[in-house]
Amino acid sequence: MSRSPLVHLIYTGGTLGMVRRPDGALEPAGIAGVLAQVPELSRVATCDHFTLEPPRDSVDLGPADWIALARHIGRHYDAYDGFVILHGTDTMVYTAAALSFLLEGLRKPVILTGAQVPIGDVRTDARNNLITAVELAALGHPQLAQVGIYFGSHLLRGNRAVKTSIAAFDAFTSPDCPPLAVVGTEITFPMVPPLPPQPPHLRVYEALDSRVALVKLFPGLTADLLAHLIDAPIGGLVLETFGSGNIPNTPGLIDVLAEAIHRRDLLVVAITQQMQGCVRLETYAAGRRLLAIGVLSGHDMRPHTALVKLMFVLANVPDREAQRRLLTADLRGELTAPAGVLSVQPDASA
Repeated sequence: MSRSPLVHLIYTGGTLGMVRRPDGALEPAGIAGVLAQVPELSRVATCDHFTLEPPRDSVDLGPADWIALARHIGRHYDAYDGFVILHGTDTMVYTAAALSFLLEGLRKPVILTGAQVPIGDVRTDARNNLITAVELAALGHPQLAQVGIYFGSHLLRGNRAVKTSIAAFDAFTSPDCPPLAVVGTEITFPMVPPLPPQPPHLRVYEALDSRVALVKLFPGLTADLLAHLIDAPIGGLVLETFGSGNIPNTPGLIDVLAEAIHRRDLLVVAITQQMQGCVRLETYAAGRRLLAIGVLSGHDMRPHTALVKLMFVLANVPDREAQRRLLTADLRGELTAPAGVLSVQPDASA
């Protein structure tokens, strides 16, 4: 008789784990309170659980927590068939992107899920999201052996997902990457861009450099204001450009970026403000000005993914030229680009 799949639940907090008091206010139920609402979960897989203390709203989770989650998964990796992380929705995409970089050589599902309505409410999406995330983590399908986000009816590649609604049950989408799985009366697995080659064994990275920033170009942005915005002790900048990588011809704007790149050795990655599409800096003269001063193309990366990737590369790759090369390469399926260097070695001193 085959054994039941083993799935490890990791509870971080968020709306899914809330219950409503008699006065209507929401309060955390804790993982025990969550599991009490879904006794049928035992029919899907054998689950145990861990709580990232203290449970909290996802806006209070950051790089130190992402590293703690990666370490925890690394320590328990061999014991389970898959992992499900219960997480608030507001910063779920940041955590998913971070884990995709921190967990190199992943061969098991790590699925983040949450809810728009607390699990204690009658009309809630929490039960479906939790049960289905556990089922997907237990399936053993090779396409799911990566970091994903399950919400509504779709499992998305974690570092491609974006949150598009604060109210809809289908709150996430991945504009430039098909879902890993679509869940209805049956579970289907659309064709998706394959992950780049990974090492045969899991490697957990334990460093992120949060000295990064994100700036969105807008009509009327002056050179003086841009200089003030990026005049900080940062090592990397994500620049949200117009269209396929365009920047206004505002006097001094390019000069400010060129000064930061050449004098301060700032890494600047250009992405598009649009929901779909890819930065192609060589297409228009405006984009070529960025290319000429050393701005890197982020291709079709999402803003949060580019930001977290900067944190990862700055912390784990000591050589500047290697950093520049890796930022434009596809490391974990986070972008669509020509093949590049697919694995990094951390700084031994990190």
